[in-house]
Amino acid sequence: MNHKTTHRMLPRRLPAAVALALLSMSAIAHAQQDDTMQKVEITGSSIKRAVADQALPVTVVKAEDWLAQGMVTIDDILMSMSTASDFVPNTTSGVGNSANMRGIGTSRTLVLLDGKRLNDVPINPNSIPVSALDRTEVLRDGASSIYGSDAIGGVINFVTKKSYTGASLTLKGSAPGKSGGGESTGLSFIAGKGNLGSDGWNVYVTGDINNQNALPQSARPNITSDARLASAGFPPPKLTKGGNSIPANVTLADGSTKVGNVTIGGNPYYASGCLAPYSSPGLNNTCTASYTANSLTLTKESQEASLFTKGTLMLGEDHKLSASLLYSSIYNRPVKNPTFGINPSIANFPALTIGPNSKYYPGKGIVPAMPGITNQKLTLAWSLYGDLGPTVLDYKTETTRLTVDDEGHLGAWDYKASFWSALYSTRTSFRSGFVNSYGLLAGVANGQLNPFGLQDQVGKDYLSSISTNGQTANAGRTRMNGVDLSGSRELMTLPGGAVTLAVGGSMYHDFSYNSIPATVALSGGQTGNTAATNQSASRNVAAVYAELDFPITKALDVDLAVRTDRYSDFGATTNPKASFRYKPAEWVMLRGSAGTGFRAPTLAERYFGATDGPTGITSTTYNDPVLCPGGSPGATTGGTALPGYNPSTVCNARQPINTGANPQVGPERSKTFNLGVVFTPTRSLLVSLDYFRVQLRDSIGQLTQPTLFQNPAYANLFVRDAKGNLLYIDDRLTNMGGVRTDGIDLTTTYNFPKTRWGQFGVQLDGTYVHEFETQVDRNGAWISSVNKFGPLDANVMNFRWKYGASAKWISANGNWTSTVNQQYKQSFEDRNSGTAYHVIDQYTVYNWSMQYNGYKQWSLMVGVNNVFDRDPPAANYRGEGYASGEASPVGRTYRARATFNF
Repeated sequence: MNHKTTHRMLPRRLPAAVALALLSMSAIAHAQQDDTMQKVEITGSSIKRAVADQALPVTVVKAEDWLAQGMVTIDDILMSMSTASDFVPNTTSGVGNSANMRGIGTSRTLVLLDGKRLNDVPINPNSIPVSALDRTEVLRDGASSIYGSDAIGGVINFVTKKSYTGASLTLKGSAPGKSGGGESTGLSFIAGKGNLGSDGWNVYVTGDINNQNALPQSARPNITSDARLASAGFPPPKLTKGGNSIPANVTLADGSTKVGNVTIGGNPYYASGCLAPYSSPGLNNTCTASYTANSLTLTKESQEASLFTKGTLMLGEDHKLSASLLYSSIYNRPVKNPTFGINPSIANFPALTIGPNSKYYPGKGIVPAMPGITNQKLTLAWSLYGDLGPTVLDYKTETTRLTVDDEGHLGAWDYKASFWSALYSTRTSFRSGFVNSYGLLAGVANGQLNPFGLQDQVGKDYLSSISTNGQTANAGRTRMNGVDLSGSRELMTLPGGAVTLAVGGSMYHDFSYNSIPATVALSGGQTGNTAATNQSASRNVAAVYAELDFPITKALDVDLAVRTDRYSDFGATTNPKASFRYKPAEWVMLRGSAGTGFRAPTLAERYFGATDGPTGITSTTYNDPVLCPGGSPGATTGGTALPGYNPSTVCNARQPINTGANPQVGPERSKTFNLGVVFTPTRSLLVSLDYFRVQLRDSIGQLTQPTLFQNPAYANLFVRDAKGNLLYIDDRLTNMGGVRTDGIDLTTTYNFPKTRWGQFGVQLDGTYVHEFETQVDRNGAWISSVNKFGPLDANVMNFRWKYGASAKWISANGNWTSTVNQQYKQSFEDRNSGTAYHVIDQYTVYNWSMQYNGYKQWSLMVGVNNVFDRDPPAANYRGEGYASGEASPVGRTYRARATFNF
């Protein structure tokens, strides 16, 4: 099978027209081919059948159709899917991007490669080379009865090519219309030999290499301009009480706020304008950092390389043996928030103080004096950004996966046996901007470091001596080994066809290891010396399942499935499912399903970091609601410290918190329901409507930090000592209340009659969410979060209405293909605090591509993403100033791809 015939596993003509919904816009290209309706196994079922006979809402898109639209990586594919509810580029860490179907969480969307799970936690799907893909299959329905854990929100299955003959090389790249960064380059290749039909064997190898340049914030100053930030509710710097800045703000270390009638605190350089461009005057005689809280790169630098090879050998007519090997290496370098003073992620870390023995103490001759300060010990709120620059981490992830499959026929049975082994490793290291916090404490105390200005040569040399750049921050490894066995056969005949039984079982061992060296990362670019931490956990998982398909009549088909999984660390769960397809006439089909599901807690959720006590500090500053009253709920300003308490630690400060694992956390349970109708009044028109409802209980999660501080009902989670001092906030993972959502998926396609100019087709895929509610506590109130953020997922955007629409043209001779795509997301209520209120604007972006295949050996594609150069909407929900979870900050981007077939 060569690269021009890899679509033969799918129906080539659509007499029932139902396959239009499954094959998307590729139906335009294939509509005139023959009537073959070969049965294949499609995501969501273990029984082979024709694609058009599926009772479940499955969308199948050929790889060549993604490529024709200018897709370069798996990221591009997922971001274009309306079913991948919240898929965003992760710009601030090395964690892989991931899909979030139905908006109920990335951990509840199952990602498969050739029908087998990739991991028990979300991983970067770019480990899969696009050049290896035959098609994508998206099941918009829960499928725990077939696949087990994670399949609550839906399933995305990346199906690789069965075989390939020939060779090709592709060069690709993109360049933003505006200069400054964000360019990408890449290449891919594929080569294969052997014909399964005539030779009885085939082997091919394919690989992708992609390089993405970072886009610095300075290259798009309009996105985080003062005017845009103000429109999103960010206060102007002069209306902000200074926190960590350069020069440092000070308070008395003993918590006093006055000496006699003189109010103590502020900045010794306030009167002289602070230190431009790093800071500017703020409230209460303080200096405020002149940068916003967004990351210094709008997109991160990354390099991705993946290699996939598959070999297939026919063992006679009834047996086929195949093996595949996947290797990928993904490197990310996010430039994170500016270096903040000494607010380490290790709770109860000593405060950064300066005493009168330092030559940089205010009033000693170098630094201006401050009223009321006469040799008292001072607490500093200092940023090292001016000396160290931004903090830069290196993330590297590697994936190695081996799969061996044996499939064929034994008597009346079709069988498939598989062995698979996967190894995932991650490593994070400090690249620049990091120093040891304990050394920082000493350097200020002995007068070698100046917290009120840029360092002299002595200070620079000292910072260099305590640098931890190049050291490992943490490393992890996950290893999974498993076997799968399944078989199916016909049992008896009903008026509609043969009753088919499928049975199967699987077993796998899951092992995870995490190592934190003695030097660990703290927030703000510092590191500290602690005992090395090595954690490991493992478990065994076994499952059996069965599925029965009853074609009761030619019009009515009923399918029943059930699966039992047993986890060695928490027990067993059984989940049934029933679905039906009813086609009373050629132009209409009804389909539906109902079932239960579950998600097992991952090893990391149960074991890694589990402790009684603080595991870090809050991600931003808050007033202690008891010790710093007076501000609005959840406020970071406006409060006043109670007598005897240090305002630098109880007001506008990052508070100790436990956000770790919990060995007592159990599985999540779900119920899913789908009911749909597909209309095909003509061969050219299809309209499908699918109602979905997902109910999740015992959801694993933790409260968002703003919710903890804004709602007095959670005061019991603030763990205090006998004197009322805050020890930590208990926000460990736990089984909470639940989530329920329902809505309608709409798909419509229309192929215009052929003309001498070629053929045109249009399509729209959209999702309307009627309800999305979260229950924080069991038996608690349900809180709506449609078009606004909920109390658990701080950054998940559940749009009431969003869609993707496209128009495609294929020339009469088939050499030219052009696609225009529109992506729409409606306006959304921002995560507002205090008196600020902001609505994130609706966002519409258009993409265009054109492909030419008229040359004998060449295929060329050019395209433009974000044709009208729309900026992402202003937003404050991530503290970045723009809606990074909704739109790309790169702007109009030109893309090109050239493929040479040998």
